[in-house]
Amino acid sequence: MSYKFFKISIILLIFVAFGCGEFNRGEESWKLVYKHDAEGNKVTGDKQLLIDAVRAGLPVRVGFGGRSKVDSTRSVEHMADAKFLTILDGEEVFAQIDRILGQQPIRSDGEMKLRFRDANQWVKIAGTNGYSTGLMVDYLADTVVSPSTDNWRGAS
Repeated sequence: MSYKFFKISIILLIFVAFGCGEFNRGEESWKLVYKHDAEGNKVTGDKQLLIDAVRAGLPVRVGFGGRSKVDSTRSVEHMADAKFLTILDGEEVFAQIDRILGQQPIRSDGEMKLRFRDANQWVKIAGTNGYSTGLMVDYLADTVVSPSTDNWRGAS
């Protein structure tokens, strides 16, 4: 599967926080707190609740993904723990995920699997306003493969 699959037309960014509704640390599941569309417009939830959860030190997860422009039946969804959170001007939350080893979906002969992408690691920052940026590194050559670029279509 080519990298073009990940150039996604419409993407949603989801922030979920552990027990955010009542700030109950005893809860065992994640709760969707805020979801926006590719332009940063609210789809569901309450952004202030997310901001309050971040300020309370609750764990936050980020969800992002999209559909193939070539074949809309093909999609990918990712969830990752936010490792560094920023509240900007009290209005927007930006979440940075930890570096991951790249992976590539393989679909052939009715089989689906994921493979590691050779020498590929990436990081991402995504915001509640629809902004995201990412950085891809070839860890074997210790070089930047894909420089950080601004993306206003949502998380990519």
